[in-house]
Amino acid sequence: LEFESFEAAKKVIDGCLENGVLTDWFLFAPECMRLAPPLTISKKEIRKACKVIRGLLQ
Repeated sequence: LEFESFEAAKKVIDGCLENGVLTDWFLFAPECMRLAPPLTISKKEIRKACKVIRGLLQ
């Protein structure tokens, strides 16, 4: 996901971490957030992550 700035991306990344969703930014694109769920993620965990991210984007 690409944001307007590093600060905007960091705000969402930090919020995700506070809510148990592990994310990170790209080394050469700090204004972008990386989503890389494990192959063993459950549908329940996907729904939770989506809910957290959507809430932080609003």
